[in-house]
Amino acid sequence: MQTPEEYEITLRVNALVKGLKKRRGYTKKDISQKLGIGLTTFNDYLNGVSSFKLGTLIKFASLCKLTLPDILDDTLEAKKLYSEDLADRANTGKNTLDFLAFILLVPAATNAHNTQYLFCFLHILLIFFARKDLNSMTMSLVFLVTYVIADLIFYPIDIYIFPNFNSLIQNAVAFGACIVVDILLIVLLKNRTLLSLWFSKGNNKRVLEKNFIEGPIYAVAIGFLLVDGVAFVENLIRNLEFLGFDESFAKYFWKITYVYDYFEYLKSGLMASVVILLFIGTRIRQQPPNFALT
Repeated sequence: MQTPEEYEITLRVNALVKGLKKRRGYTKKDISQKLGIGLTTFNDYLNGVSSFKLGTLIKFASLCKLTLPDILDDTLEAKKLYSEDLADRANTGKNTLDFLAFILLVPAATNAHNTQYLFCFLHILLIFFARKDLNSMTMSLVFLVTYVIADLIFYPIDIYIFPNFNSLIQNAVAFGACIVVDILLIVLLKNRTLLSLWFSKGNNKRVLEKNFIEGPIYAVAIGFLLVDGVAFVENLIRNLEFLGFDESFAKYFWKITYVYDYFEYLKSGLMASVVILLFIGTRIRQQPPNFALT
């Protein structure tokens, strides 16, 4: 049995396990394998049946990108991984998106994939809404296609990459895939007029008109690329030990998670901005032109 002091540490470890599950998708089995112990032994530790060995705690701290004193002293860095703390920070992070979330009837984004499914559905509605305006409909279709491509890319990543590789490879592949999709999105938006002409077979002159939201939409697409690019670089900096650097040096960069911690909310905000811009742009183009009397 554990002493009261040991059990207090166990409670922190349990909270950190929940944080790892929420942040990285680790199961208890995944964690026990990375610690080099059996799942039964790990459960005994978490349930207070037996005491954590020092070596196991050190490995666990490393897995959490923390130091052993962070766990023993319950520092702020350790609390950042707690699932409850993550929820509080998520709510704080989404306050800036509350207006957009209210308009879109989305209470809060809980999962990147679920969020993307939602916005795929919204873009399908926008395509139907803009069916008489090929200009706006093409832009909505461009975003829908890139979202679908992203889902197709991430399906094998979820199956083959995340269960079998360390966090550096996992995030590098994921963020790298996002960057590729972002570049594709920018290319398609840049050639929106050509796509519209192709869809209309050159029979719709309105596709040559400039849509006033094209500039803001293009800026949002650049924002996607910027967020994913910074997240990619941040991931490399945060995992220098996997790149051959000494761990005593690499640990100073473990806490660089400025974009990583709010990644889903940044992307959700950009996606919401796209939907609102496309809706406004389509609505304006549907209005009949006003002619001044002379």
